[in-house]
Amino acid sequence: MNKQGHWGYILTLPFTIHFFVFFAFPFVFSFYLTFTQWDMFNAPNWIGMKNWTILWNNEAFWFSIRNILFFTVLFVPLQTIIALVLAYFLNQSIRAKSFYRLLFFLPVVTPWLAGGMMWSWMMNKTYGLFNYVLSIMDIAPIDWLDSSHWSVPIASIALVNVWKGIGSSMIILLAALQGVPKDLYEAASLEGAKRLDMFWHIVFPIVSPMIFLVLILSTISSFQAFDVFLVMFEAPHLVPDQRLTPNILIFRDAFQNFRMGSASAMAWVLFILILTVTLVQKQFEKRWVHYD
Repeated sequence: MNKQGHWGYILTLPFTIHFFVFFAFPFVFSFYLTFTQWDMFNAPNWIGMKNWTILWNNEAFWFSIRNILFFTVLFVPLQTIIALVLAYFLNQSIRAKSFYRLLFFLPVVTPWLAGGMMWSWMMNKTYGLFNYVLSIMDIAPIDWLDSSHWSVPIASIALVNVWKGIGSSMIILLAALQGVPKDLYEAASLEGAKRLDMFWHIVFPIVSPMIFLVLILSTISSFQAFDVFLVMFEAPHLVPDQRLTPNILIFRDAFQNFRMGSASAMAWVLFILILTVTLVQKQFEKRWVHYD
């Protein structure tokens, strides 16, 4: 038994080292950095609450919080609803079902650089596809990515992120739908239930745990969105304050301005915000998620 116990410690040692080196230490060290001034080249200089005070009065940071909240409110429900609808129809007996599954999953494995270039072209104000369609309907062109109003670029990028991430959510929900017993469909059909009734009273309660999982994962990923903004804005260091996001600000402070202290403070505020939103979602879980 003693020898077996030693082997247990030895076999779990790689995971333990990985946990402390790549999670626990950076987690604690980043919190320490929020009270310091550090350029990554010299030793950290303790400055107390100065980073937090500057952050509280940083207008650009509060713009970024507003933007990411708006982005999340658009992205999360839109992606979840579309993914659920796609998964439901791709779970039916239709022709070329495998092809359609591949087609909707393809954006997930498409590099952001290629996808971003494609969407930037389609959203171009002068020769983009979207404005060409609007011109056919005699609607004035829209500056999708460089509008004077902050909400238009954020909403446009939320749409791009839905296109990119919908495939992974669809796969999760499709797996849940395939677990619904066919006997329930047959019994409901014999009772005269319509397809919409079957969905709301049979399918939705059974797959609700997976829908909740998709909501949680989508919310976390939306608050951490960075690459989509980096690609679509092309030059994040030139982005006006009204269209910034927390991760772009963190990237700027940490790796362009070498202010790791203020960057760590912003990262911790973002972490607290994500944790708070996730806990709020968890509070509503019992109202509509069914595990029985």
